[in-house]
Amino acid sequence: MGKKRWVGLNLLLILMFLSTGCSVEKVSTKKVRDVDFTVVSELEMTDEVKKIVEEKKTAPFKVTFSDHEYTYIIIGYGKQNYEGYRITVKELYESPNAVYVKTEFSGPKEYSSSSKTTYPYIVIKIECTDKNIVFGESE
Repeated sequence: MGKKRWVGLNLLLILMFLSTGCSVEKVSTKKVRDVDFTVVSELEMTDEVKKIVEEKKTAPFKVTFSDHEYTYIIIGYGKQNYEGYRITVKELYESPNAVYVKTEFSGPKEYSSSSKTTYPYIVIKIECTDKNIVFGESE
């Protein structure tokens, strides 16, 4: 009788574990609304954002940072050997599940014979959100 009780208890625990562990969430990329944003200049960056940029600027990066008021979307393109790169926000919208941002990184119109190391990045400020930020690049 003890073995049956032990097997029954184990079976019950396994069923409880399996029934509570997983859930499926439908992911939708359908645009609900465009998100208002501001591109933040270096002079307007918070100390926390400046620190993130400084620590990560040598390699490409995509990171978000939120304070109590705003979410900052920070995208860096790593070390470049020339000046004149441009970063454009092509799309920034909210879906039921996330915020989607798509940027375009374009090179200088003309390359000079002299090189100058730069670290192009963009800081985008939106209303504070707890939704995931999904990054994309324009083709």
